[in-house]
Amino acid sequence: MKNKTLFLISTISASMIIGCNQSTSLGTSNQTADTVKVQLKDSATLAIEKLNDIANFIAGIPVDKSSILYDFTQTPEWNEYADESKTAWSRFDSVAKKYSAFSKSEIQSPYDTIKTLFYPFAGPDFLFANIMFPNVEKMILIGLEAPGSVPKIDSTLKDSLKKVLALYRTSIEDVIQLSFFRTIDMKNELGNSAINGITPIIMLFLARSDKEIVEVIPVDIDRNGELRKVKNPKNMAMAGAVKILYRDKGDTKVKQVIYLSTNLADPALNSNVPFSKFLNNIDYGVVTFVKSATYLMHKSYFSVIRNTCLKKSLFILQDDSGIGFKYFDTKKWNIKLYGTYTKPIKLFEDFFEQNYFDAFKSIKPGHLNFRIGYSPKSNLLIAIKR
Repeated sequence: MKNKTLFLISTISASMIIGCNQSTSLGTSNQTADTVKVQLKDSATLAIEKLNDIANFIAGIPVDKSSILYDFTQTPEWNEYADESKTAWSRFDSVAKKYSAFSKSEIQSPYDTIKTLFYPFAGPDFLFANIMFPNVEKMILIGLEAPGSVPKIDSTLKDSLKKVLALYRTSIEDVIQLSFFRTIDMKNELGNSAINGITPIIMLFLARSDKEIVEVIPVDIDRNGELRKVKNPKNMAMAGAVKILYRDKGDTKVKQVIYLSTNLADPALNSNVPFSKFLNNIDYGVVTFVKSATYLMHKSYFSVIRNTCLKKSLFILQDDSGIGFKYFDTKKWNIKLYGTYTKPIKLFEDFFEQNYFDAFKSIKPGHLNFRIGYSPKSNLLIAIKR
């Protein structure tokens, strides 16, 4: 009898809910359905949806009607931004197919399944790291710019929407047109109230790479060189690093991109004990990617980071602005060359390497049908540890 009574109450309650929904207008009915739908989601799911709504919004990708950002995406300013973004990314995607084809052809087993990617002087360049090494589970990116925080998008944005979107457009146009960020421009573009560091740009690249963001975690390095979560999330903008968990859409496997902000010159690293220990703690057998690195590892006073790359890596992919060619001991490394090397662009002409030039004459280079790095006539080097 008790079970029958409970069944009757449940049936009457369900009928009342259905009846109420049917008696309202269509708009109210949809709104009620959306409200019930949201209430059924747990806090973790809602947090993920919020992060991805923000990432899509700044990437010029439409958001769901239930999103609090939906009204912003109906404005003329955002729609203009979205149209321009669609055109720009369509052009980039056509070129990116060439990068991807190179990766599939030249980065083969077992190096295409190494789990950790090390990318010094990267800035927020998740984009090219993901194209060249799509199977890595952890990316370690290092740059000078602050990690920043998840963009704050609320009603206060309404009056400055056009300006903010213009900042995002400007901040990424170099990398999708030229394949690299301009360091001087980044100091201005990533140091304002709208884009206060690297995190927003990585989120944008994740959205455009068809990834789902799971969590954004502000982190620091403890005295043992280990990453630790910042205790007070409100201090995220002041954190020395950020860890972003993400996954391929439709997949449950969570990956991570870690961005750390520091000066990689020897004097700075020698006084930064936690970061020096962090470098020592990096696993042996990583893949290393370096491009558009302003030839810093050619210099004597960038020996720590250069030696870290050479010591920890099984596989290195770089352009001529990375590790100086003279530092590759051919008794320890097999070298493959691609593209064309004549001399660096005028800004970096002092870093011309005669031995690298000679290598392109003695070793028949592979074909390179795209631009990457500073020079329109690009080059790449693959070094595989013997």
